Amino acid sequence: MDSEDNFDGRIEVSPSLLRHHGEMTDHESVDSVDAALIRALQTDARAPLTELAHAVHLGTSATRSRLLRLEERGIVTGYRASVPPSSAGFGLHAVIRMKVHGSLFDQVKAVIDQEPQVVRCLRITGEACYSIEVLARDMADLERITSRFSRIGSITTDLVYEVVTDRPTPMGPAT
Repeated sequence: MDSEDNFDGRIEVSPSLLRHHGEMTDHESVDSVDAALIRALQTDARAPLTELAHAVHLGTSATRSRLLRLEERGIVTGYRASVPPSSAGFGLHAVIRMKVHGSLFDQVKAVIDQEPQVVRCLRITGEACYSIEVLARDMADLERITSRFSRIGSITTDLVYEVVTDRPTPMGPAT
């Protein structure tokens, strides 16, 4: 934290506060106070520490300790500035569904790691093996990206008209 009363006011909380890889184990579970703190951060990660403390009915020191513990345990995984794709020069948002043979999974990961315009990749069940979200400046840029993936497996590309919702991980009942 920057100071006793200020929770790093330069950034917003990541939409992905909780781990997306597997189930949480018992040592990773959160109690009702932790859940309330995470909800407060998801509402406004720029809130001063005093406001977060008020929201969870604790003092600032106890709130800071809980927040640091959530970060250390990997439950709160990061904070980030959210920027609309159009503000960064991206005019297209696409979803690439990709089917590959199991022996090529490492090649898929290598392409994803080299392509910064891949904003999300999910390994999925069903006919396709991956759902890959990409941002592109224009159709030529999208063609460049899709051609890299089509060398590894069969792809289907869908353009996104609108992001209907993009929510943070919901905090269910605390354990």
